[in-house]
Amino acid sequence: NNAVRVYIVPRHHTIHGFMLGVIGLAASTRNLTVHEDLESGESFSDLILDNFDDKTCCILELKKAESLGKCLNAAQEATVQIITKNYAEEFIGDRYERVYGIGIGFGFAKKSCEIISLGNLADKEH
Repeated sequence: NNAVRVYIVPRHHTIHGFMLGVIGLAASTRNLTVHEDLESGESFSDLILDNFDDKTCCILELKKAESLGKCLNAAQEATVQIITKNYAEEFIGDRYERVYGIGIGFGFAKKSCEIISLGNLADKEH
């Protein structure tokens, strides 16, 4: 299959690009692979950090908050999306022992964010 897929949500790409740069730089020093807009479950997750040798991956879902006071709400929306869209589904099982889900709500006006961890989603499947 030689199809090319382009998937960009305009108001989302600034956050996505910023996090891809920061996470990508950090991941390169820790033997991690970064995947962006990887099709998983019923949709596309934003960023996935993958360490296949360690059987660990981390699903990051990013949401822009409309105001500084709504960063926590945006992070909660992100975690709900990880669960409802089944992003962890293809990683849980024989392939990975640890699959972490993290929602991040950004408020760029004051350079703030809220982060919510769902913990190890692989543990919750058993």
